[in-house]
Amino acid sequence: MPSVSAGGASGMNASGIFAPKIVLAGEQFAASPRGPLNVFLPGALTSTWTGETWTLDKAITVTRVQVQAKTAPSGCTTNAVVRLSDGTTTQDVAISAAANDSGSITKNYSAGAVLTLSVQTAAAGCATAPADANAVVQYRMQ
Repeated sequence: MPSVSAGGASGMNASGIFAPKIVLAGEQFAASPRGPLNVFLPGALTSTWTGETWTLDKAITVTRVQVQAKTAPSGCTTNAVVRLSDGTTTQDVAISAAANDSGSITKNYSAGAVLTLSVQTAAAGCATAPADANAVVQYRMQ
């Protein structure tokens, strides 16, 4: 059953929506909507390179990094590592299977920071090198 607030002004104008509290799917909205950043890393992950550079106009908190490889690695002596970094705060995801996940994390990045998502460590000594990876960075605004 929907609940209705007993008081408080709410409305919408050119600046946005305003209300005492907005709850959607059981979660209270604040100034922190969530969003994904998707990056495609084409080809074999056997060399280091930057797949994306992203300059933040607002501060964010990264909550998860996942990398899905079309071609899963096999027999690698060194696994490829995909890194999200602003040069100080980093999050690495080792590519050891088709699906790779940082798990739940909290990494804060300031407005104006330049983030890179890169192949930080190249896969080596592989029977099958990982290839054609899609990375997704989940984040929320601070």
